[in-house]
Amino acid sequence: GHHGYLEKQFSISVANRTCPLVSSNIHKIYWKKGLNLPINCTFDHMKRMLQLDQHYKVSWQKGCTPLNKNNHVLRLNRLSESDSGNYTCLANFTQAGHVYTAARTFQVFVTVPGPVPQSPIVVKPKHETRIVKVGLRYDLNCRVFIQTEDVSETFVYWLVNYSHTEEFPELSELHSWCEQEGSASYCQCNLSLDVHTEFLHVPFTCVALNSKGKDNGTVILLPASEGELYGGLALLTSFIILALGLLIFHLFKVDLVLSYRNCSPCLQRQNDGKLYDAYVSYPHGNDENTSSVTNFALRILPKVLEDDLGYRLFISGRDELPGAAVHDVIAEKVGKSRRLIIILSSQAFKRPTDSTTTGLSHVPAEHLSLSNDARTIYPDLSDLNGMKALNWGPYECWVGVYDALIKGHLQVILIQLEGEVDVSLLPESLRYISHTQGILRWKQDYSTKPNGKFWKQLRYRMPPVRKAKLAAIV
Repeated sequence: GHHGYLEKQFSISVANRTCPLVSSNIHKIYWKKGLNLPINCTFDHMKRMLQLDQHYKVSWQKGCTPLNKNNHVLRLNRLSESDSGNYTCLANFTQAGHVYTAARTFQVFVTVPGPVPQSPIVVKPKHETRIVKVGLRYDLNCRVFIQTEDVSETFVYWLVNYSHTEEFPELSELHSWCEQEGSASYCQCNLSLDVHTEFLHVPFTCVALNSKGKDNGTVILLPASEGELYGGLALLTSFIILALGLLIFHLFKVDLVLSYRNCSPCLQRQNDGKLYDAYVSYPHGNDENTSSVTNFALRILPKVLEDDLGYRLFISGRDELPGAAVHDVIAEKVGKSRRLIIILSSQAFKRPTDSTTTGLSHVPAEHLSLSNDARTIYPDLSDLNGMKALNWGPYECWVGVYDALIKGHLQVILIQLEGEVDVSLLPESLRYISHTQGILRWKQDYSTKPNGKFWKQLRYRMPPVRKAKLAAIV
């Protein structure tokens, strides 16, 4: 085997005294009058020596006077000035057939209450879990913030499953040491242990205590395999919660936004210089193909949006002044609106082979394209026959879609009536809006109450409205 030697130096002092000599490194304790003080004999070198004999016996002295106390913890209750002095713990133990006595002296100072120190704060640990491997050595560190320069009255120690570390011989506790940082101080206390199964899933608690109060932080040790499992479960749980949250938000997005608008005091009518909340454009006419569209645009829509909800609309065919230049009115009113509502009718979009083709299907594709050239969006206003063929509604679409797609000043809301509209027949710009924002579908049997599904979807796309009208709407 390997051969070597170990050399250590130590000193021995011998004195003929009835009680041990008090050394210069005596442990000093400052405690306030009227409080209870526990003095623990078995720590530092005393603890290591007493591990040699599990049947050691403890006695206490104050000065050189024996006390009738035999526990390793001496408790002094309701301190008074007379309790100040030196307290010595004498521990008798047997090693190799010889009886030895180990001693530790504590100098207690009982202070009269003066400036009250602040309660200590455990910086770390808080409430943590640590992944460890059974059989390996592990260190637990406790760091405490003391809100004063005087740390003499603060105690920092560890508890294992709410029991003192003295009950676990395999633990090695280094008692607190402190360092000053400015006008405050930090104290630390380390606990070293060989990880056994009995230390898993139990709380290791760091306690910081002084006369003002106390604080604590807890660490729970988990085996490596179990820690990986818990980590995976935590990740899976987080993913499920996130997915459920997104699903719930998707299902109730409209209701949540409307409720927020109704409850938030910040969402008042926008001060953007606009006069109207929406400009309403629809196919005009007096035949049966447009009668239901006209009824919706002139009766149902304003009843709910204006009368019940308090929106302000400009509806073509209702609000323009007689004799005004058509294209000037449209350009002005669309520019003063926050939304453009375009009502689509299936009768307005038919295959070119249909002899009844009317409305927007007659509009040249380039007039409603996504080109950035304004000349391809505005029609030739000098062509009065073309204006007559457009029947006013499509021209409103041109102006509104130009503001929405090219200038970015206007949001477009598409509403479909009278069955399905063939989206492939829509101009490119309206197809783009239908694909990005969707089309609201209105049926004659729908409710005209503002809290109906259709009207909630429309309100969601509209700007916030004044609070007075919404107070009674859920």
